[in-house]
Formats: sequence, C-alpha cells, structure tokens
Amino acid sequence: MAKTIDFESSLKELEQVVGELDGEIKLERALSLFERGMELSTQLESFLKIAEQKVEILRKQADGSHAAEIFDDKNLDGAAE
Repeated sequence: MAKTIDFESSLKELEQVVGELDGEIKLERALSLFERGMELSTQLESFLKIAEQKVEILRKQADGSHAAEIFDDKNLDGAAE
C-alpha cells in the first residue's frame, strides 16, 4: 500500500525530526535525521511552489468587475499601491 504524502504530514514529520535533532543523539542518527529533514524540506518547498502557482488574485477593475490574475511577485508590489 502506497503512503499518501501531503503537506501537513510532511511538515509534522519535519518538526519531529528537528525536535529529535535538538536533543543528544549519536552522530549516525543525527546524520540520518539530517538527511531525512533535507528530503522533507525539499518536498515541502515543492508543495508550496505548486500551491503558489494555483493561487489567483482577484483585481477590481475600473468598471467594478473583478478579473483573476495568476499570482506572482509583481502582484505583491502593485497591491500596496
């Protein structure tokens, strides 16, 4: 049976890895945990990039209607104006 991987479970596992690394552990275990933590970090970054690509920002048009735009960093700069 394949294990379902989702953002929340990956984040929880990463938090557990970091917590264990914070304690006193043997070098071999620390290296193993560090490697798993890096894998999880990469996986979480991928989840976030995909989510960011799916986010749309609604912009109010001059006529009162709304238009959807794909989220990007440029939209953040213009939103403050």
